[in-house]
Amino acid sequence: MQLTATYADGKTRLRALLDHPMESGHRRDSRGSVIDANYLKELVVKVGDRILLESAIGPNLSKNPYLSVEFEGVDVGDTIEVVWTSDTDEESSRTVTVEPAV
Repeated sequence: MQLTATYADGKTRLRALLDHPMESGHRRDSRGSVIDANYLKELVVKVGDRILLESAIGPNLSKNPYLSVEFEGVDVGDTIEVVWTSDTDEESSRTVTVEPAV
């Protein structure tokens, strides 16, 4: 996952490129075998204990989905955590520190 968070004009913009295959479980490989489902089902963005965004996702997004959102009330130096859960309930997270926009 690639994350950036920049602050400008009173808003923080978070950009995330989620490195994930997002397989629905409905496609077949070149030999005709079903490719197992492997997709993100939930994404949560937070600063400390404060949830900024909570989203149900699902298998309908393309491979390596891109997310860009803006928040107010998040300042330079704050740490944003992005947590995602897969269809098999595996959880992973990454953090990024908000930097001033150039």
